[in-house]
Amino acid sequence: MTDNGHEWADALASAFAVLKGKAPRSIPGLLGALSDVDISDDMIADHLENAGDDDIALTRARASLAWWDATDTLDVAATPAHTVARRDAVYAALELGARSIEALNRRIEIFEAPALVISKEFEPWYEEARGKRANMYWEDYEDYLRNVKNWPEESIAALDETTTDVVRRLSEPTRTEIKQTKGLVVGYVQSGKTANFTSVAAKAIDAGYRLVIVLTGTIEILRSQTQRRLDMELMGEENILSGQDPDDPSVKKELDYQFDRDWLDGRFVKHGDGLLQPGVAEIARVTSHQSDYKRLPQAMSKLKFARKNKRKALNDEENLFHSGAYVAVVKKNQAPLKKLIQDLKPLRGDLAQLPVLIIDDESDQASVDTTNPARWRSSQTARKRTTINGLITQILEICPRAQYVGYTATPFANVFVDPDDERDLFPSDFVLSLNPPPGYMGVKHFHDIGSNFDGEQRTVENSNEMAFVRGLEGDPTTEPDLRLEELQQALDSWVLSGAIKLFRQSRSDTRFRHHTMLIHEDVRRGAHSDAAAEVRDIWFRSSFASSAGLTRLKRLFEQDHLPVMRARADGSPVPDGFEDLKPFIRDALARMTQDGDPVLIVNSDKQVQEQQKKLDFEAESVWKILIGGAQLSRGFTVEGLTVSFFRRRAGQADTLMQAGRWFGFRPGYKDLVRLYIKCSDDPRQDLYKAFEALLLDEESFREELEKYAGFDDSGHPTLEPRHIPPLVSQHLPWLKPTARNKMWNAVIANKAPVGVQDLYSLPAKGSAAHAANFDEVTLPLLRSLDPEPLTLPYRLPRGGPGSVTFLSGLADADEVGRLLAKMRWGDAGRRTSETISMFLRSAVRRDEITDWLVLVPVPKDNTRWLAAPGLPTPVPVITSNRREGREDFVGSDRKHRAAALAVSLGGSIPRYGASATRGIVILSITSDSDPGGSSDIGPDDAIGLISIAVPSTSIVDDKKITWTVKNSDRPDDVTVDTGDHSG
Repeated sequence: MTDNGHEWADALASAFAVLKGKAPRSIPGLLGALSDVDISDDMIADHLENAGDDDIALTRARASLAWWDATDTLDVAATPAHTVARRDAVYAALELGARSIEALNRRIEIFEAPALVISKEFEPWYEEARGKRANMYWEDYEDYLRNVKNWPEESIAALDETTTDVVRRLSEPTRTEIKQTKGLVVGYVQSGKTANFTSVAAKAIDAGYRLVIVLTGTIEILRSQTQRRLDMELMGEENILSGQDPDDPSVKKELDYQFDRDWLDGRFVKHGDGLLQPGVAEIARVTSHQSDYKRLPQAMSKLKFARKNKRKALNDEENLFHSGAYVAVVKKNQAPLKKLIQDLKPLRGDLAQLPVLIIDDESDQASVDTTNPARWRSSQTARKRTTINGLITQILEICPRAQYVGYTATPFANVFVDPDDERDLFPSDFVLSLNPPPGYMGVKHFHDIGSNFDGEQRTVENSNEMAFVRGLEGDPTTEPDLRLEELQQALDSWVLSGAIKLFRQSRSDTRFRHHTMLIHEDVRRGAHSDAAAEVRDIWFRSSFASSAGLTRLKRLFEQDHLPVMRARADGSPVPDGFEDLKPFIRDALARMTQDGDPVLIVNSDKQVQEQQKKLDFEAESVWKILIGGAQLSRGFTVEGLTVSFFRRRAGQADTLMQAGRWFGFRPGYKDLVRLYIKCSDDPRQDLYKAFEALLLDEESFREELEKYAGFDDSGHPTLEPRHIPPLVSQHLPWLKPTARNKMWNAVIANKAPVGVQDLYSLPAKGSAAHAANFDEVTLPLLRSLDPEPLTLPYRLPRGGPGSVTFLSGLADADEVGRLLAKMRWGDAGRRTSETISMFLRSAVRRDEITDWLVLVPVPKDNTRWLAAPGLPTPVPVITSNRREGREDFVGSDRKHRAAALAVSLGGSIPRYGASATRGIVILSITSDSDPGGSSDIGPDDAIGLISIAVPSTSIVDDKKITWTVKNSDRPDDVTVDTGDHSG
């Protein structure tokens, strides 16, 4: 019976369960068949309004509505997915009354698209195949996520949709013609990419793929961790045992998981009778938790594919769905890859017909060929590839039906691959960019990008930086004492947060199996041993349980942890004071020193390999301080990570981003997370600001993809993967996107500024170009202002409505075009500005832009003004800071952009009315030398920060993007011109 006591509500739950994955139809009709009670719409509405969040009827309604919101295979797909129109069509088919619809709208938001896709056209096949074949592996995985891992329905629905988007773009396994597909899935660091490729593997095996090769990173602890995840959640008990008796002592002796707590507790998936369904493949593991790929003696291959009908091809349905499948989890190391290739080569006859799926985790690491293409082009010799790239492309060559899907959170190296080299791994068919899943704590959760405090004091409640980030200033060489003080505080924070976790366990159902701290300062193995000795020395001198130690902990608790918990605990239990916490400190210390040593070194040094066995998050509860470098920098998930002490520099954006192990899911302890990170006046040493620049690069890249994703009215892609490289930005001049820039295949010649575009790259302050921008562009725009303030409404996507105040004025389209053409830009923004200027000139010529509304934001409680001659009204100065060594410098915030965007869509506003051909210029005035001052500023210190929005009517016909393609032999010359040159 559902949780609020209505017996008939079980029938409501059953009705939604029956409809999951099928066309929506009458709920009242189904209830009549399932229940003896006459159930009115008011009764349904009352139940939905009052049910708990985990009520089974509400949960199943949520699952079904999420699927209907997204599907493109049913009659409701005549309406756009993820829209109000789609939901209304579903409600009409369900024949629900007005009150029930209102209740569902209030309790279940419209399911947003969980990813955006840049794709070539493809031949649909998967939805039909899924409808007529067994889907046991996917369905069992879906049940596992729901019932064992307690995933919310929205997350499961998002996973289903995004992985269907991948599988439907692969080649149909039974297809007669040979076709390889190459794609890339872009996630976030530690955001659940393993769950995504596990789902892809499950669906691919259900659909007929019979060899799945999962390439992990370059280190064994990551390969082993990935193997266990796949064994536990996909392969399952039956395939692991392969018909053997688990109680047989000889079987137990060789079993991977004989001491694994989850295996002993029955938490590995069980397929049961599902394996007996027609067409379901048993899976044979050719690698294990403790062993990478190995050859059998005398070249006896593990891989054998029997045919039921030898007169037909292996991938004919009659053979394919009576054949078993193989899964190999192999690290990107030449020894196991060569062994795998040696075992594949004798199967060449079968391989020509075998559907193979290659999943490349961390695909920007080791997989990308870094040889200089000019070297082999100029010599006219065969291309000599880097080792791992050569081995992967060799597998693709000997497995002509292989499909390649790369996974990464840092895709820049992948999209710079030469797309004209058909043997290489460029994702020529699709790039799928995942949205951050619910509960994920990423880069933006540690920074205040997009927050304009507008004179408001920053607090732990409104500032992510103040809540979670603690700057490190001490240098090991020049300020060793200060560094030791900072390290002591980080250790104290880890002890306190461990005690708070145990306090929360005592007052809730939440359990914290792991509690870890990461110290990452250097990649050299010798430095790890030195750091470990230093940490142990501090630890054993800390006297945490003594009067002095408790006094120190109490001070940190009251000054740091308690204010943040009160602001951000989000319902988790919070101690009233330190006395409530003291009983749990001793227990936390006992867990941390269970074997006498709170420290674990994690690196490739053979002397520390033995102790790394303690770093088994699956078999044991881990409460340790982890010290390492590269082994902990990529792919490997550090469970329970709460405190990070990070000082490691990197010269490439992708290397630095992957080192951010503090990103991930922190259920029940988000407010306890602390990042101790190097800060400095030297921009090249300031790691916190470097990560902020990475956030801007990452968000800019994804926003650009979003603008050009999808298909135009004729069904052709707006953007193909080969067009992606120019969308990569670089906000920090010294931090390159990746180690080596590959071929830039294309450049953008003409681009519409979709949405509100910040023009951010300005010349250095004090330069002649800086002064000219203000005199020749900013002042003329300011002279168009009306003295009377203008208030405009806005609505944020995930917030309530509001209003902002501007000074405003209308300016002629040609005049604004001439002014913007005079702007001088820094190197990072010059190309973008040129492409936008070309679009603006073309749009003005076509009369798609006839005038511009100039908007100058007026801060609340403004205290500073611009002192410049000839202004029609006093102009306020905002607080905004140009950061040293950075070219990103913008003045608008999301409220200004939301208000401007509404106007650009043709909305009517006071004084100016409505216009479908009106552009918007947001002009923010700030001081470029004294951003936090209190006195008025003159022209020498002032700078105008510009953002623009063009009228929506000017962005038609593939969103007006024009590409020029570089010649592959002379990459610096533009020789081919493609795209729309209308106007």
